[in-house]
Amino acid sequence: MKSYQSSKSNPNITAQAWKLLANGRFWPFTLLVVGVASNGVYAHAPLAAFASMSGATLSRQRAVGVALLVWLVNQAIGFGLRGYPLTSTAFTWGALMGIGTLLAAVAASWWPGWCRDSFSRYLTWMAIASLLGFALYQGLILFAYPVLADGHRMGWEIVGKLFVKHLIWSGGITIVHSLLLWRIVNRRQSVI
Repeated sequence: MKSYQSSKSNPNITAQAWKLLANGRFWPFTLLVVGVASNGVYAHAPLAAFASMSGATLSRQRAVGVALLVWLVNQAIGFGLRGYPLTSTAFTWGALMGIGTLLAAVAASWWPGWCRDSFSRYLTWMAIASLLGFALYQGLILFAYPVLADGHRMGWEIVGKLFVKHLIWSGGITIVHSLLLWRIVNRRQSVI
């Protein structure tokens, strides 16, 4: 059985597998469906995780589309079903979350060329993209928090819990994406 690591002998096979997955319909649709479903589990869906992992695994245009659709559904559920108040503060928070989502997706989509030619480099970029996405998203929220607090509390213990949730979701997405890449690489190597 050939392993994903054996793609080192042909680094282009990893890049080709990534492109095949990124340009297909299955992976973006999967991210979108799981991202939308996460809104049913959490009042505050892991938007930074979906944005950064979309950016790291899709083209920039697709990543922005998927991330913003997950954010838009999050806002629709929040204001439509969860009864978020229809106030300027609530809309401002929603807009900031959208901007943070966009920043995380775009930043993660600026992947360096080296990140797709081996599995270890791919995992390194996924980790960097995840941390960068969280820092941008949560940094924007923390920057605006003093002005928009409106009775809410945002301490480091809350940020820590959000970070753990972000890591769990980013890790899960990375595992699924890795397995799909591994499957494509193995299929291509068996043909060679």
